[in-house]
Amino acid sequence: MTTSAQKAVWSALDEISRVPEDVQADFCFPDRTDGFLPKGGEHAKYTDNVDLCDRFCYWHHHRALHAGHPFIHTPAYQNIVNSEAELSCLAQSIVTSLWDFFRNEEQVTIRDSSYIQLCMYERKYQEDDRTYLQDRHEDGHLITLIKPTRDGLVIFLNDREIPVHLADDEVIVITGSLLTLLSDGQIPTMYHAVRNPKMELARKSLVYFAIPDLQRSYTTLLGKNPINVAAFADESHRAFGNTPLI
Repeated sequence: MTTSAQKAVWSALDEISRVPEDVQADFCFPDRTDGFLPKGGEHAKYTDNVDLCDRFCYWHHHRALHAGHPFIHTPAYQNIVNSEAELSCLAQSIVTSLWDFFRNEEQVTIRDSSYIQLCMYERKYQEDDRTYLQDRHEDGHLITLIKPTRDGLVIFLNDREIPVHLADDEVIVITGSLLTLLSDGQIPTMYHAVRNPKMELARKSLVYFAIPDLQRSYTTLLGKNPINVAAFADESHRAFGNTPLI
């Protein structure tokens, strides 16, 4: 990540916990999976176990709907906006490079369909009988960028669990099943989870979900076969308990 991206992401993760409860309650829009959303609103699409965290979602294309709410004047909101701007550029450059690699001339834009999510894994939510705070899953999008405050994220390679360790300036890129589909199976899906720690440790993570423009049609990168990206992305998004994308 660039220095400016690091500053925005770390500040957003630090300041989100300082937002007063009444301000959070005012900025809650579950009908569009936006704002402060409490524990239990999202679950693993394979096990139906709820994610053991609070979450906050920010969509660039919903920003006009945020006007008039006190939260938009807080440092947390401003840094979330800055984080989205930085990470959307990074994600767009990765997606553009992938399309160039496959010698595909289509221009794929992501910003107006993509969103940021902050996950807050509080100590009080840790359950002794759960191996994971967030069960093994894949995101169903093109790519996901993840920046956590501490270890706990694991990925699965041939069903072998591998812990992820990131330097301060690093972010992990997770590939989703939509990218696998669009690449005619050439880019595998990366399954991942968040471990339930043995000690009571609070953890936060900032995530950028990259979703292509859902208003246009697509063909696969190699076979040039038509694919209903909007329907695929929407079905995957709703499988986690979220409201429809389209």
